[in-house]
Amino acid sequence: MAQQQQQQQIDPMQIPLPQLKQMHTQVGEDLDTFTNSFAQLKSVYAKYSDCSESLQYISPKNKGKTLLVPLTGSLYVPGELADAENVIIDVGTGYYIEKPVADAKDYYKRKMEYVKGNLDKLQETIGERRKRLSDITDLINLRVQLMQKEQGQTAQASA
Repeated sequence: MAQQQQQQQIDPMQIPLPQLKQMHTQVGEDLDTFTNSFAQLKSVYAKYSDCSESLQYISPKNKGKTLLVPLTGSLYVPGELADAENVIIDVGTGYYIEKPVADAKDYYKRKMEYVKGNLDKLQETIGERRKRLSDITDLINLRVQLMQKEQGQTAQASA
């Protein structure tokens, strides 16, 4: 029973070449998906970082002063700081809430830590998938070389 629970070892040279190619394609697609997800998460992290950095300028000494308000990453409009105690933050899917500045800083800090943790896990997964893809590629190349060598020997023997 304990033997059934252990993983079975399969000799990679026994896997049919079409199945290896299918594995190569699947791992490549997975790698592309993970890489795209990583880029999206980095973008989210940068957004949270920008928001957190913007909160540094919200203080009672700046109340009533004119400042540039970011509408997008590259579009800013002039505005006046009316309330230096509270800010409105985007919590996702079109919802916004009003929070004290200190709570908003804490919110963004927690979000950044959460996203950073996911980035680290995803980076590790990407590294593993790249290695697996490389191993499968090497195995396919080895198998193709062996097949060509066998065909060459067969052709010489029949001549």
